[in-house]
Order: sequence, then structure tokens, then C-alpha cells
Amino acid sequence: MKILSALLVAALAFAATPAFAARACYTPDQMRAEQLLRLHSELMVVAITCRQGSRGQDLPAAYVDFTKHNIGILHGAEQTMIGYYRTHDRGDPTSHLDRLRTLLGNEFGQESADMSAPAFCAAFRDDVVKYDAASRADIDNAVTHMEVADRSYEPLCGSKATEVAKR
Repeated sequence: MKILSALLVAALAFAATPAFAARACYTPDQMRAEQLLRLHSELMVVAITCRQGSRGQDLPAAYVDFTKHNIGILHGAEQTMIGYYRTHDRGDPTSHLDRLRTLLGNEFGQESADMSAPAFCAAFRDDVVKYDAASRADIDNAVTHMEVADRSYEPLCGSKATEVAKR
């Protein structure tokens, strides 16, 4: 009986490891939320790195304006991700959101480090000004195109990536 109990405990511990847990996936709303937070993080990196747009615009100020104009949808995206983390993780969902924000910023920051600052700024600096002036529809369109680029930390539920992970 002791051996059976020990085997049962070992099997449960083994099955609970992340490698054997069911792969998580995003709903379409969760995917959009992560990608909106990605866009916001990328704009922050550009604003801090480049400081000025191609026409002398103050990029940190434009980033702050973008944030103020879109605070509702940004907050909604954060709440969506907190809900996702609450459902899929046992830890503090706000800490998971903070880690996501850090990962997103660091990921794009690495892209800037891989390029020369002039090349990075030439490629991205006007995005801050563009999105500051963008309509909600333009922002939604950009987020949708980011989804197509498959740049998320989890696959979309029902996608090929999710089906492959189940096998």
C-alpha cells in the first residue's frame, strides 16, 4: 500500500509539471489584448530611444499623449490579461502582467540594440507620432496585423500551433 501511495504521489507530481500540463492558448480577445500591450511597449521603447521624430516632434510627449488618449483600451487589455493569468496560473496575476510588460519592452529593446540607433530610429520613430494621431480603428487594424505576424507568447486557441502542441 505504501508503494502504491508513493507511486500515486510521484505520478501526480510528474503530471503537474509544466511540460505535461495542457498548453495554454489565447482567445481572440486575449490575443488582441497582448498585441495592444505589445504595441504600447514598442512605442515606449521608440520614444525613449529616439526622443525626436523625423520632424522634430517630442516623442516622449507623443507617447504620453497616446497613452492618455487610449487609457481605456489599454486598461481593458490589462484587465483581459489579468483575467487570463487568473485562469491559467496559480500566482499573482498582476505580477504576471508586470512580467509580460517587461518581456514586451525588453524584446523590442533588444531589436533596437541589434540595430544601430540611427537605423532603429529611422525605421520606427515616426510610429509614435502616427499612433498618437491614430483613430481607434487604426489602432485595432495595427493590432490585427500584429496577430497575423504570430508574435504572441501563446497561440490562438484552435490554431495549428495549438493543435500541434496537443499531440
